[in-house]
Amino acid sequence: MNRAGELWIFDMDGTLFRAELVAVEAFRRVFSRLAAHGIEAPQSVTDAQIVDTFGQTHDVIWKRLLGRPLSRPEQDLADAWLLEEEIALLLQGAGALYDEVPETVRQLREEGATLAVASNGQQRYIETIVNVFGLHSYFAGLYSASGYRVDSKVRLVARVLQDIPHQHAVMVGDRSSDVEAGVKNGLPVIGCAFGFANGPELSGATCIVSRFSEILSCGIGVRAFGV
Repeated sequence: MNRAGELWIFDMDGTLFRAELVAVEAFRRVFSRLAAHGIEAPQSVTDAQIVDTFGQTHDVIWKRLLGRPLSRPEQDLADAWLLEEEIALLLQGAGALYDEVPETVRQLREEGATLAVASNGQQRYIETIVNVFGLHSYFAGLYSASGYRVDSKVRLVARVLQDIPHQHAVMVGDRSSDVEAGVKNGLPVIGCAFGFANGPELSGATCIVSRFSEILSCGIGVRAFGV
């Protein structure tokens, strides 16, 4: 299949990467560091509650987990520690891609598609994942909310569309924020049901897949979406 002119925009956590294998432990380490620093940290947050915040911007995540908004200095410190712990865990071999990710993104590139990542995760976190798992050569751009100073996935995807030449584009993600980002930018959305979506989060998606490789035949790529 010739996919020249197609731009595929991927979320990272819950779409390409099994973030829970790194992030849950990283958050728990940060809670301990915050407490040692004199900043009140949660004592009874469950793994499920941590996972449920994935896909949100960091100000929303900390507010939900700590029960209050953080001051800018507090959030900067928490973000820096989280990034430090996530990268340490990644370099120690923690984490994994979802099944079929490497071969599927490779096929898309071989067929002429352009690929990009748009994530609410931190920039160095995204870069470390693609480097550790050998994906860097497949992506024309790695976009994060922190790296591009935007406060929503909608604005982040808009930036990707502005920066990367394309004729057709599609958003691939697992949370309602990914669906919203695609829809509000006029894109078809492939929802990944194997990620962290809860209940009807993906109800606005154009197509929903239960395995990553199914994106290749979901509506036979973006052409069948009429975009």
